[in-house]
Amino acid sequence: MQFTKLHLAVGGAAALVVAVGASIVLGNLPGGGAGETAEDAALLYNDGRALPADFADSHPSLVERIHTELEARYGITADRLYDEDANPDGYRVVLTLDKALQDAAEETPGEAGVVAVEPGTGAVLCYYGAEAENGADLVGSAAPHPSSSVFDMITAATALESGASIESWWSDDDVDVTLAEAVQEQRDGAMDTMAGEYGAAKVLETANGMGLTAIADADGTLRDLASGDYDGLDPAGLGSYPVPVVDMAGVYATIAAGGKYAETHLVDAVLDSGDGEIRADQDIRTNQAIAETTAQDLQFIGLGEADAMEDRDFFGIGADFHGTTTQSWFVGAIPQLSVAAWANGSAAADGGLPLWRNVIDTAIETRGYEAERLPGASGEGEDLTDGIEDDGSMDPDGEYCQAHPDDAGCAASQSPSEAESSSEAEETSEEPEPDPTTSSEPEPEPTTSDEPEETTSECNSWPFC
Repeated sequence: MQFTKLHLAVGGAAALVVAVGASIVLGNLPGGGAGETAEDAALLYNDGRALPADFADSHPSLVERIHTELEARYGITADRLYDEDANPDGYRVVLTLDKALQDAAEETPGEAGVVAVEPGTGAVLCYYGAEAENGADLVGSAAPHPSSSVFDMITAATALESGASIESWWSDDDVDVTLAEAVQEQRDGAMDTMAGEYGAAKVLETANGMGLTAIADADGTLRDLASGDYDGLDPAGLGSYPVPVVDMAGVYATIAAGGKYAETHLVDAVLDSGDGEIRADQDIRTNQAIAETTAQDLQFIGLGEADAMEDRDFFGIGADFHGTTTQSWFVGAIPQLSVAAWANGSAAADGGLPLWRNVIDTAIETRGYEAERLPGASGEGEDLTDGIEDDGSMDPDGEYCQAHPDDAGCAASQSPSEAESSSEAEETSEEPEPDPTTSSEPEPEPTTSDEPEETTSECNSWPFC
């Protein structure tokens, strides 16, 4: 397995965009004034226009996802929706889908897909999985893909939530790097060290809180993260386990929204035959999944030079997974929109970035998103060295010890030869102390005798006895 990653610029303060309500849909349709009603169709874009007549045929899995959400949140089944002949008084469903963004997404060629999620609300503004061309929805839970380095933001979030700073240190085989460098420089060894420090369960709990609902194990079995089914998952393999594209758009939306998670959803409102809005039985779930400072640091980690987008703060990670084919990702966000793009085989020749840019550029133009600044690093957390320590000591020749030579852990890491050399140097530099047994009185001259003395020592052959 080989990873490559294009790391892009980040910046600005996340804005929480309020979802388009049914009253806005009904009162401000394109080209219309107050009082204009939504079109007569079972499924409508968020501006009240009807979806194409063949939408259900070309997007069966997406429509099934809409029907499942509709029943779960409103208790309304598909057979109760509007039909011109069979049920003209049926319900009409105003979706979160933005027509301009959905049209842009459907320009995606080949085996590829793209999803856009609104930070702070969880509204899915476009969802395209190339189902008509490929026979499967390539961005949903049924077709997850190895995430490679786009998963690194989740692992980093786990470390930051556990008290580490972006300047904490981690071992990448023979090199020591900071957390920020590990993510920015695609240091797979360091990310594995980081994941191993906290364990697969803790990383996946963080992932689930941020919006990842499922992950496939090495055997291809899809694990439901909400159930806590983490057994057998290797922390060092998290980037190789397949995940849904729609979920990664939601995860990065959580980061863009300052750590606030909002459940991804496709149903914005349900209207009765008199254009009245039906109240949902179940609201969209939201919560503060990670600290605002954690989200701030994750945004900052992406700061760097990039030609992907000028004059606008954003953050994102591009990654390639090389298996039987090359799969390319690009997942990133501006404060108002998170987009995840994935491509495979020939469709991945230019990576996921062009697909991402197509949707982002369309959104900026048609929705009037203003450029916003992101706040920069928080300065929170501790510059931990747990990730490079071995029984409390560190490599004295490593990057950390070279930068921090006075650290006690570096001094304790001297090799025996270094310690011996240091000790010898100290001994030779000191003046010899007088022997306390030595007397100042001269010793008497030895007496001589013609008779040989008896030898009392057993040392007869060694010349210096």
